Amino acid sequence: MRIVRLDDGPVTRLQLAGELDLDTGDEFEEQVARVLGDRPGELIVDLGAVTFCDSSGIDVLLAAWETAAKARVGFRVTRATGIVLRSLTVTGVHDLLSGSDREPADGRA
Repeated sequence: MRIVRLDDGPVTRLQLAGELDLDTGDEFEEQVARVLGDRPGELIVDLGAVTFCDSSGIDVLLAAWETAAKARVGFRVTRATGIVLRSLTVTGVHDLLSGSDREPADGRA
């Protein structure tokens, strides 16, 4: 897997490419820890170039979401497509990780 970090003011984006699985999850977790140590306002994980994500990949995404929440850093995944989007959707975590299940800022449902 390849991970590119892009910092833009209070937002840090991690662009992932390749497979997010048991073999690459540790690398992702290390990058997330580095980013969260810098205390950005938001961490965006761009999955646009991820070609495969198994259950261990989903697990590290959920762990990153939880760690970011504890650190009071916004977190969301973006641009999941194909089998990655399907895996996140079927397991019921896509809306949580993408922020789609949040209430609108004005409080309307």
